Amino acid sequence: MSTSAYPDVMADVYHHGSLRQALLDEARRVLLDRGSEAVTLRELARRTGVSHGAPARHFADRDELLDALAAQGFDELSRQLERAATDGDMTERFRSYAHAHVRFALSTGPLMDLMFSRIAVHPGRPPTAATDAAGRFFALGARLLGERDPSRVSPLPYLLAGTLEGISALAASGRLPQDRVAEVTDAAVSMLMPVIRGRLGNDPAGG
Repeated sequence: MSTSAYPDVMADVYHHGSLRQALLDEARRVLLDRGSEAVTLRELARRTGVSHGAPARHFADRDELLDALAAQGFDELSRQLERAATDGDMTERFRSYAHAHVRFALSTGPLMDLMFSRIAVHPGRPPTAATDAAGRFFALGARLLGERDPSRVSPLPYLLAGTLEGISALAASGRLPQDRVAEVTDAAVSMLMPVIRGRLGNDPAGG
């Protein structure tokens, strides 16, 4: 039986926000398979088996859905990085952090691109779910690097982020062979550790 004759029947299958997450899950699959331009509310409704109007219950428009997808990506990355940076001495924690960041970028390239495209600075633009989640992501990196004042962050977090994003971009474009990604990531950590140790050396939690 076609669900189009009963446009709300399939939507009623979802409860307590599960349709929202189902839409985000499908949006991620479409994004990774076909790129951001293929992510539309109509396509997601078709893939989840609900009426064309059902996604509007959770997302006002495509822009709001993409923002939520980017926010989810930042929160997922933050959780992975936080878990990676909990064990071992200072060097081991930062090596685990670096490898986790690069792995995430390589496995979710289009998502990573979407995440950072959603947080471009636009004067006067109100905060969004993506900018809030990005703030938590950047705050995690700053804390790990011993930054105490988020309004006066040193160049170090930017240097670390730029290094890891650069490695990921090189690997994703084929300019860095896949079998050398781990080697180059380890080398980057070794080069940055003297600076990181200089900042964290007097921190009792530094290891």
